Amino acid sequence: MTKPFDPKAGKNRLLQLVRERAYKDGIDIVLASGKRSTFYINGKKVSLHPEGLWLIAKLLLEKLKGYPGITAVGGLTIGADPLASAVAALSFETGQNLKAFLVRKEAKGHGTASLIEGDLDKGERVAILEDTVTTGGSAKKAIAAVLAAGAVPVVVMAIADREDPDADAFRKEWKTDCLLTLSEIRGS
Repeated sequence: MTKPFDPKAGKNRLLQLVRERAYKDGIDIVLASGKRSTFYINGKKVSLHPEGLWLIAKLLLEKLKGYPGITAVGGLTIGADPLASAVAALSFETGQNLKAFLVRKEAKGHGTASLIEGDLDKGERVAILEDTVTTGGSAKKAIAAVLAAGAVPVVVMAIADREDPDADAFRKEWKTDCLLTLSEIRGS
């Protein structure tokens, strides 16, 4: 018999994996937002790792219990792709039955020319998923596509919130509920 998932233990293990695999400090890097930074959280180093992705999906599903009207999860490709897929797959086991959707960076130039892959209905309540939140730029692109499709973004969820002050306006406009914060990752 398998033990039930323990969210606290799961978060502690995810924190350990992020520290080991994804967090780098004392570097000089340019982020997707265009900002320079002395640290980096590469969420894909955890979201493309078997245990890491399983933990992320389980923890996101736990958080999503607090948003019972949500029926779909997704976000901007490529950071959201593994998260949305794993959450949707595991949601079948939990009975939450959440659909996944992916937002392209630009509409494809063939076929249906869709910006969103996956079915979103008008008025459907969704969670926007991200690997990390810096300024909220990627989430804003996903939110714009979801709104254009007539769906309703309820919350933005990510593996990590970099706690960047440049995202303060974004956090005031959109509920942001991340699994980890920079302070937790740094142990401060």
